[in-house]
Amino acid sequence: MKTIAFVLLAVIGISFAACTGIPYTVYDPQAVTSNPVGSKTGEAPCSPTGIQEAARNGGITKIATVDIKTTYDGKTKTQVYIVSGE
Repeated sequence: MKTIAFVLLAVIGISFAACTGIPYTVYDPQAVTSNPVGSKTGEAPCSPTGIQEAARNGGITKIATVDIKTTYDGKTKTQVYIVSGE
């Protein structure tokens, strides 16, 4: 009887543990051009026009690299384009 109760409690504990997330941040490279990387960077939320918006936010006219930064805080996941160039 004690073994069944222990197994049942272990299964319930594991079930609750699966619902909690571990926060993380991941950078995923998307594109590289032959333009110089430069010192300017811009960020914008991922959307169909997000790369152009990120370049505009950073004052970039020649895009060198495009990355996606994915951040998960345990409840919500957000993705942002990061553009670098001149």
